[in-house]
Amino acid sequence: MDLGYLINILLKRKWLLLSVILISSISTFLLIGRLPYAYKSKAVISTGIIDYKGVSLQMDNPFIQQFQIESSFNSLIEKMKSRTSIKLLTDTLLIHDVEAEKMVNGKPFRPADFVRVEMTEDERDKAVLKLKASFNDSLLNTKPSPEHYNNLLAEGYGYDFESLWKKLEIKRIGETDYLSVEFESENPELSYFVVDVFLKKFFKTHETDLSAKENKALDFATKQFDARKVELDTITKLIDDYKRSNNLVDASSQREGVVSHIKDLELKLEESRLQIPALKANIASLEKQIMALGIGLASDFSNKILYSEDVNDIDSRIKKLQEKKVEEFANGKNTDAIDKRIEFLRKEQAANIQRIVPVSPNHKGKLDDQNIQMIQDKVKKQLDLELAIASFDSYQREISRLQAKANMLTINDNELASLMEEKDRIDKEYSSARDKYENAKSYTEGSENPLSIIEATEFPFQAESKHRAIFAGFAGVAGGSIASIILFLLAFIDSSLQSPSQFQRITKLPLIGYVNKVKVHDMNLNNLFLSIQARPELETFKEDIRKIRTVIEGSGAKCVLFTSPKPQEGKSFLVVLLAYALSLNDRKILIIDTNFKNNTLSGYKTNSFIEITTDSPKSKMGLGLGDGYGHLSNPETAAANDSNLQSIDIVANKGGSQSPAEVLAGKNFKKVIEQYGKKYDFIFMEAAAMNKFSDTRELVPFADKVITVMSAESPIGSEDKDTLEYLRGLDSKMLGGILNMVDVKNI
Repeated sequence: MDLGYLINILLKRKWLLLSVILISSISTFLLIGRLPYAYKSKAVISTGIIDYKGVSLQMDNPFIQQFQIESSFNSLIEKMKSRTSIKLLTDTLLIHDVEAEKMVNGKPFRPADFVRVEMTEDERDKAVLKLKASFNDSLLNTKPSPEHYNNLLAEGYGYDFESLWKKLEIKRIGETDYLSVEFESENPELSYFVVDVFLKKFFKTHETDLSAKENKALDFATKQFDARKVELDTITKLIDDYKRSNNLVDASSQREGVVSHIKDLELKLEESRLQIPALKANIASLEKQIMALGIGLASDFSNKILYSEDVNDIDSRIKKLQEKKVEEFANGKNTDAIDKRIEFLRKEQAANIQRIVPVSPNHKGKLDDQNIQMIQDKVKKQLDLELAIASFDSYQREISRLQAKANMLTINDNELASLMEEKDRIDKEYSSARDKYENAKSYTEGSENPLSIIEATEFPFQAESKHRAIFAGFAGVAGGSIASIILFLLAFIDSSLQSPSQFQRITKLPLIGYVNKVKVHDMNLNNLFLSIQARPELETFKEDIRKIRTVIEGSGAKCVLFTSPKPQEGKSFLVVLLAYALSLNDRKILIIDTNFKNNTLSGYKTNSFIEITTDSPKSKMGLGLGDGYGHLSNPETAAANDSNLQSIDIVANKGGSQSPAEVLAGKNFKKVIEQYGKKYDFIFMEAAAMNKFSDTRELVPFADKVITVMSAESPIGSEDKDTLEYLRGLDSKMLGGILNMVDVKNI
């Protein structure tokens, strides 16, 4: 089927299609108008799946792939719409409406319909009591019992799982972390209540489910930690009791500490020891240089500096700090602060020495600045020497004290060593248990409900739009589409040959031409061919006949047999038209009406005609056949004075029940045809319908070519199968088919 053919099908049924579209649209518009108004409440929540917060469910895999995100969202949505979650909502709704019915001014969300669910009042009361008892338990457990209410009670109010599940819409908003939760009902308060209560209860149950695994792990870690702590406390107390009873200490570790301090002190002692001779040598060198200035004067200056009150005071303070430093160093304490203090006092002492310039007027000019500096350096070295000697003595005393302490330590006890080894083992187990406990505790305390409200539940003050016009438009389009599809299907299963392309596809016969359908009651053959027709279909009809005429003339056939699978296909009409069209080309045509079952051609006769009869043996074909021929003339098809009709002769018959083979038996009909062929350019024969009669098969041997005429209004059925198979088997003798009565729109 080509596109044009399909469009023609719709154009033919345009009023039917328009009716279907209008009826569908108007019906939908009226039906939607009768529906109750719906109110939709909505809230938006954050899931924490993408915008992570709380504890991730994938502790060991921080890299979340896209399919994992989708899976997480789908799992959460399925959990939210599970029976467990919705049953909690059902409980709350039922309690609300049951309690509201008992109150004077109570207003349940919906009136109950227990007649529909066939529930008696006694059954209802029992279900309400069971519901209240189980609902109180569910508030504590956050999960309802499988038998916490009677299903009939929920169905009576319209709060059963299926009813709520269909109206509760939960979906992800684009590629975000958000979910929208919507509920639609006939009551705005009910819609708001459902979304608000549903989210509150689901948040609580979800948080409990999330922390259940963590709490279990924390309980186990706590038990392990407590057990190890008891073991550690027990072994520690046992060791302490043993030490007290035996006056034992940890000699090994203490001795190691003392020995370590002694080594450090010996290093310091060695440093002090090395400083003393070096300082003495420096002092001796300075004294030699000073001696050249005069002993009395140099000694006088040195003594004034050494015995000055400020210098002595600072020197005393430095020595005390040095002793304290040695003592604390021996005890393993940090001495950085003391070192900084000593350094500060040294700088202050140096400043005082610089400031004391005991030069009298009598001695001016005898000492220059270089000499004074040498005397001051000698004094500094003398003070440093005294400090080094004092430090050396302090280190020696501390070393002696620590050596005495080391000698006094108790030798390690074997039993104590065994206890200490056991304590070390328990201490390791305790440390491991403590770490696991701290991790589990931190993980549990750090977990939080990842769900949160982004947009609070909206109260639906206005009803949702019914979109009547949109739905009516869609209904019209859908109705028209369905009707079009049905028409196309009917056309597809329609076996009629409505177009030339269908003729060739279905019959698989060559098509020599087609003729469109016209009204013939007022047709004038002379006027049809000799003038341009005002009606376009007649002009098309004329040209179609001319095309077929050209094919017949070019076929080289003298005798042509016209047949059809079924009667009333228009053979006789086409035979006459083609004969007339050929006569216009100055051709002489003989029409032999060999259709004894429907002798329509025999009606085209005037004063004289040759008649074939099958009723009496005396008048069979061939009797008087050469005496004269009837000229074709008919008031309905031609004008009486049409000269072209003089070129057409007809051999008529009176009809009968015999077949052509029976009528022509013993009459060498082939020789008769040859004789007529010398006088006429074309000889046309017509046979009865092939599906019912054998006439065509009996006449084919006498014809040069066979033309089958088929109506575009006649369907091809199973009875046509053998006929078409026979015609295809004629091969070259089969000139082709003519498709008659074709709709101009299908050409």
